[in-house]
Amino acid sequence: MRWKEGLLAVLTTVPYVPCMDKKRARPDSKDAARRIAEGRAAILQWHDLHGRHDLPWRTSDPYAVLVSEFMLQQTTVATVTPRFHAWLESFPTIADLASAPEQRILSAWEGLGYYSRARRLHQTAKAIVEQYGGEVPTEEAALLRLPGVGPYTAAAILAFAHDKAAVVLDTNIIRVLARWSNLLLPIDTASGKKALENLGVEFFPREGCRTIASALMDLGATLCRSGSPECSTCPLHKTCRASSPEILPVKSPRAVTTKLSDYRAWYQRDEQLFLIKSPGPRWRNLWILPELGLKKPGGRVVAEITYPITRYRFAMKVFPVAGKLPAGLHGFNAGQLASLPMPSPHRKVIEQLIHEGRLPRRP
Repeated sequence: MRWKEGLLAVLTTVPYVPCMDKKRARPDSKDAARRIAEGRAAILQWHDLHGRHDLPWRTSDPYAVLVSEFMLQQTTVATVTPRFHAWLESFPTIADLASAPEQRILSAWEGLGYYSRARRLHQTAKAIVEQYGGEVPTEEAALLRLPGVGPYTAAAILAFAHDKAAVVLDTNIIRVLARWSNLLLPIDTASGKKALENLGVEFFPREGCRTIASALMDLGATLCRSGSPECSTCPLHKTCRASSPEILPVKSPRAVTTKLSDYRAWYQRDEQLFLIKSPGPRWRNLWILPELGLKKPGGRVVAEITYPITRYRFAMKVFPVAGKLPAGLHGFNAGQLASLPMPSPHRKVIEQLIHEGRLPRRP
């Protein structure tokens, strides 16, 4: 197609130009410039045939891109895809999202975890409606003023939503560039981050950043995977400098995971389960099983589940509790529980016990 040939010509004949108005040095030699031009051409040709063009957020709709970027933070494509479709059905426009009550938003976010992202997305939608007339900003400085929008998210919105010059460095792109350049600095250190930024500024062009970012991202998700990449079929194989790609990118040693206990109460009276709305900071405004404190209570455990939060791994154990109900609890039958915004660990435990017949399913 003529437009693809034209785009390819632009991307392969202008190998070194500033991106996001950042200054950079000219390449040391014509060989360096030629290597980047060859790499760009090869990955564009590969992406045209093998890219993940069916991803639902591969669109020029800025609102859809904004939603996807919040959802994809620390969450897999497989998990996000069905929830992304459902989200746009519930909140078709940014104005719909801005005007929705928080409880409805938290319910729609269930299963994605890290509920603070949902709250920040809600705040961002309100800010865009109030300050920018419902139009997602097209400038980096304006994007960075929005709640929950950092440098990466701003760059992703500029590239994917507006096709403007931007250096997009997500996990997949970082892996590809680190291997392609044989970067041996730990990428989570100041020097490693600076080196990655310089790599991105060199590889990303002035025009067509949407296409290059998509191509690099898809390559990292399919062939240049973590662990053992498929180098023999990689479009960057001829220009890649990695001698041991399986060990790249280099990272600093991981922090030790801390194991903690999480004791919860099962207050059931007749056909109602009593929950409390979390005051925060964890799971704020979500309905949860009440805490029992740090000391292990007596009695039999009726359910148990483990779940991670950052560097902690919690072992939740649920104990049936009789006697007087504490203040602040609210009773719900099984039919009502399904519509409550609730963190996934609590939802899984409750559904398990309902399945076992502890709480009748009658509405």
